[in-house]
Amino acid sequence: MKTLNELRVFCEGYAKGLASERDFYGNTLAECDDWVVWGEYDINFSGSVCSYHAKNDNDLHVDAYKAGWVNTPGEPIHSFTIFGETA
Repeated sequence: MKTLNELRVFCEGYAKGLASERDFYGNTLAECDDWVVWGEYDINFSGSVCSYHAKNDNDLHVDAYKAGWVNTPGEPIHSFTIFGETA
């Protein structure tokens, strides 16, 4: 498995891409609920509408689960918030 630091670097880069795309269309990250498969992780990016961890419209909360889950993802392996100044 990738290290937490590698995961965080990937997620911060992905968040910057999401922020750029949404800014282009005049939206914020608030309503984001995006799932991405990255290696051995299924990663959920959630904005402030979908996660209380994201405090404003530019924050994204990240939950990383073991890839390949069935029915429910269970508890995340890693969970952290990317704050607006990073995204």
